[in-house]
Amino acid sequence: MNPERILVAGECIGIARNALARAAHYANERVIFGRPIGQNQGVQHPLAKAWARVESANLMVMHAAALYDAGEPCGVEANAAKLLAADAAVEATEAAQITFGGFGYAKEYHVERLVREALLFRIVPVTPQMLLSFIAEKALGLPKSY
Repeated sequence: MNPERILVAGECIGIARNALARAAHYANERVIFGRPIGQNQGVQHPLAKAWARVESANLMVMHAAALYDAGEPCGVEANAAKLLAADAAVEATEAAQITFGGFGYAKEYHVERLVREALLFRIVPVTPQMLLSFIAEKALGLPKSY
């Protein structure tokens, strides 16, 4: 199960990075009132915050993958990687979709597909609640709740 969670977490990172790249490109090109919308902090800040979360989650993904590759125990890290990466992907795709406004629902911009994929990986192959329960038990020594 650990390799699967690490793999899914990596997919989430890719989805999130794709969404942020599309949003940044669009924000630089879309001009309203004589300036690109990316010049507005209301557009910049959600994208920047999402970028920071994605890159932080990626560090956990890489850490979990390195432990797995080394043959070390990595259950807590794999679960944390999947949890963090899925949440970061949802935040990044939402920020991207909002950046695109109504075009965020248009198939030709591909953002709506990324939103759906990010939401899927939040619950598949294991829900955030199960991930949190595992982390609470194994990392914090709390009683098993499931």
